[in-house]
Amino acid sequence: MQNNKPAAACEPLLPRHPRWEEFVERLAGPEGCNFQTDSWTCFGDLRFSTAILREMGLDGPSIDVTTAYFKSRGGYCDCEVIFNIEHRTHAYDGRGDA
Repeated sequence: MQNNKPAAACEPLLPRHPRWEEFVERLAGPEGCNFQTDSWTCFGDLRFSTAILREMGLDGPSIDVTTAYFKSRGGYCDCEVIFNIEHRTHAYDGRGDA
């Protein structure tokens, strides 16, 4: 179920943000990369991330800061946000492999 409550307008959505898990679930689900067992959709950019962040209520500057953060950590496209950002987040907080 999607929470349509707006994120703070001038606050980037980073891994410690209270709505980070919602963002990741949406990005990995049908409105984003739509991960299946052995396939997914990615266009080599952040179009799904940007659209989801906008729908979650972030303003343009907050989206810019968020996507710059993704890129600085190897998230140059939507699937890399899941593989590189989300995986590292879980690795460092004990929820995933290092």
